Amino acid sequence: MRAASPPALLLWPLGCVLWLGPPLRPPGTAEAVWSAWLNVSWSAPTGAGDWEAGEGGLFGQDSPLRRAAGVLVPADGLNACGPWDNFSAAPAAPAPWLALIQRGGGCTFSEKIGAAARRGAAAAVIYNYAGGSGTEVQTMTHPGTGEMVAIMISYLKGKEILRRIESGYEVTMIIEVGKKQGSWMNSYSIFFVSVSFFIVTAATVGYFIFYSARRLRLARAQNRRQKRLKADAKKAIQQLQLRTLKQGDKETGPDADNCAVCIEVYKPNDVVRILICNHVFHKNCIDPWLLEHRTCPMCKCDILKALGIEVDVEDQEESFQPSVSNGPSNIPSVNEEDSHSETASSGYASVQGTDEPPAEDPAPSESDNLRLVNNTAQPPPVDVLPHLDNPGFEADEVQEHDAKS
Repeated sequence: MRAASPPALLLWPLGCVLWLGPPLRPPGTAEAVWSAWLNVSWSAPTGAGDWEAGEGGLFGQDSPLRRAAGVLVPADGLNACGPWDNFSAAPAAPAPWLALIQRGGGCTFSEKIGAAARRGAAAAVIYNYAGGSGTEVQTMTHPGTGEMVAIMISYLKGKEILRRIESGYEVTMIIEVGKKQGSWMNSYSIFFVSVSFFIVTAATVGYFIFYSARRLRLARAQNRRQKRLKADAKKAIQQLQLRTLKQGDKETGPDADNCAVCIEVYKPNDVVRILICNHVFHKNCIDPWLLEHRTCPMCKCDILKALGIEVDVEDQEESFQPSVSNGPSNIPSVNEEDSHSETASSGYASVQGTDEPPAEDPAPSESDNLRLVNNTAQPPPVDVLPHLDNPGFEADEVQEHDAKS
């Protein structure tokens, strides 16, 4: 006999399940669990007897669902597994009788039911093991038994019937089809629960993988950004002014400030770095700081912004803006603007090395005034920078004011 191929399962998107196996049987077929309504009556040779009825049995999975009735006849070996087991107490044909068989004995349900069918029984009544509470009834499968009706009853019920038969009573049983029992867990329920568990597990693992990949991508992007910022900081540090202190410089005097990073006094021959904000630090102290923080330790001035270096965080692109526009040389550069801001005004004089105020420019001559007036008609193509509080712009303002007057 050719073995049936196992059913196949395909999982489609959105939780759809495609079943490629044999069609699922509708309710009411042999795959369902049906109870058996039993009407048992017994009578003694003297005429005394009694009866009882109840839903105390279960039809086998391969048994037809139909009525059966007759006298109960136990097997000679009780379990009907031996080759010499017989039903010697069975009535002569055509009187119907039912085979009473004990479960177990080393053979299958199919062999027990087949032996009863060969002896001419109308149905096989198999009572359960002696385990548990004694009232347990289980479903059984018995393929290959044809149209033979087979039911299972509890151990206590089977022993009670067997005791009455051994006491000389004639026990008659009528088997009726009862109700379909809705088992809370069958093979298909286990299948769908397993599929649901697989889907939930797959979704959880997928979310964990997505979350881990996203965290890894963000970490790599952050690492690339830090490397890019360090590279920009190195370029900016190279543009800052270096100076070697000499004997007599103000930084080496008794009233000079210490290095804000190492808190050490400045000495002759020390190499110092002058930031855009005119704050002075030891080169060996400030360079590692700027490489990590890119800001002045004192005023928090950003050297990348002060030098015009812009960094695009997402595209990791940088663009350098020109620090000096094309125009007359008397227009201050971006570096001069930042170096003369209010935050840096306190350190300006210390870098210059003198406390004297800047010398005033000579008053403009008449020819200069005429030249300024003529130039107002055709202004040079330069951007006018905003006014900063810087003494270096006072001379230019006086010239413009005299020209306008």
